[in-house]
Amino acid sequence: MYAAPSPVTSSFRPRLLIAENNFSTFESLIDTFGKSRLDLKFDLCTSRDGAMRKLLDSPYQLIISDAHLAEMDDFSLLKRSQARETVPFLITANASNKQEKESARRVLEHGAFDLISLPLEFEQTTSAILLALWESKLMTLIACKERAVEKYREHMAAYPSGNQMDATFKRTLSAIHDSIVSYHQTILRTESFADLATKVANQARKKALERLNALPKIATIPT
Repeated sequence: MYAAPSPVTSSFRPRLLIAENNFSTFESLIDTFGKSRLDLKFDLCTSRDGAMRKLLDSPYQLIISDAHLAEMDDFSLLKRSQARETVPFLITANASNKQEKESARRVLEHGAFDLISLPLEFEQTTSAILLALWESKLMTLIACKERAVEKYREHMAAYPSGNQMDATFKRTLSAIHDSIVSYHQTILRTESFADLATKVANQARKKALERLNALPKIATIPT
């Protein structure tokens, strides 16, 4: 599996939306944040509708949701999160429960970033969160670059001889490029960043599905 890169040291605290109706799972996540020294801000919603409202009001760098909540109403929560291309979507599911296992499979196949298995395993949970936050940062930088390019194109269409804008644009791209390279020192070419983000997401999802498939078939646990 793609190893989770170390987060860049920064005063910025990522903000998470946690959609969980099982309070013990929520407590386990918070305990993991503390033990791994992940300096995070988070909001908790116990329903799909509450999470949908939160997504409208607040910026998030990551969403962690119970697989069942993510699947409700034709994957409405997952789809709304996917409208924000820089926000990875992690799901939680108890693999010893057949219904949860199949729900997790469906949500992953619809584009969720990765799976956190229950009961939580410290290393797997921490790795999934770090990789998702890294992906969020990379996608945000790529989006900044694309916005800068589009703004430049619009300006040049109106003012083809805009030398000052040309100089500003080059400085902006250079700053974004330096930020991305400093975030992952092994990446050397600008054109590879988007491919890298897609590759990381695909690998995380593939490994999550492989973990599900490797688990033994079990009877449904009554709820």
